[in-house]
Amino acid sequence: MQDLTPTRALFVVKATIAPEREAAFNEWYNTRRAAEAAAVPGLLAMRRYAPLALDVGAHPGAEPWQYMVVYEFESEEALRAFAASDTLLAMTRDYEARFSGLGARARFAYKQIFP
Repeated sequence: MQDLTPTRALFVVKATIAPEREAAFNEWYNTRRAAEAAAVPGLLAMRRYAPLALDVGAHPGAEPWQYMVVYEFESEEALRAFAASDTLLAMTRDYEARFSGLGARARFAYKQIFP
């Protein structure tokens, strides 16, 4: 019998930011963006990370991005709904109004495959 339990999904954003805007960037992410994320349907958690310089042998772990934020969704369907939402569009516009041209950003989406 096929398991129909929804699997978790992640929306990952990696970014760099100009040094002169870094403090404002972190403050904005930790307050305004965190509050916006808390209201997104199906979002379980938002966590921010900075890279560690860690040599793990054959894979030195070099990371070109200064920051990573991981949004964990209860299901792939919840992530897809968010990706197509006016909420994400508004969040993107706000980010670009504040930080466009001051760094780089890349977005990724993942679905859970185990367990």
